Amino acid sequence: MLKLSRQPCYYIPMDKSKLNDEEIQLWYKWKGSFHSIFGRVIKEMSERTGLSEGDYGVLDRLDLLGNGCLRQQELAESMDWDKSRLSHHLTRMEKRSLVMRKPLDADRGVQVIITPIGKSALDDARPIVSMAIRKHFLDQLTDLDIESIMRLAERTKKGPSASSNPSKQ
Repeated sequence: MLKLSRQPCYYIPMDKSKLNDEEIQLWYKWKGSFHSIFGRVIKEMSERTGLSEGDYGVLDRLDLLGNGCLRQQELAESMDWDKSRLSHHLTRMEKRSLVMRKPLDADRGVQVIITPIGKSALDDARPIVSMAIRKHFLDQLTDLDIESIMRLAERTKKGPSASSNPSKQ
């Protein structure tokens, strides 16, 4: 079991350009845990719905961020995908009638629209994803775990700053 020293690493004088063994273990456990949980959730969803992670991401964003439609550029930005990757993925989704693309008259943009088949697939997938998240993540947490994760997420989402150092609070 990984056990970090009682004092946080920032109290230990050291070369900040290197990670010590405990820090490396912590980093890989954190990454590995996320990837393992995420992978199990996506596997359950894919096996039960036939949707890929990308399919679900596109459909979910179209529904939540655009009420069923978004400009292709906005969709790419919301998914942190480049235009080419999204375009290829949308072509595959169009062949399965999950989405359709429509050129915008006003400019050179393209509107991506969720189809009734895509909306139905999304509606079918959401409870499966919710149950998988609950099973593989939420049900494993105590109230204290949840509070800690929420604090950590808030503190780290913006990146490092002097005010985010817990030793100064």
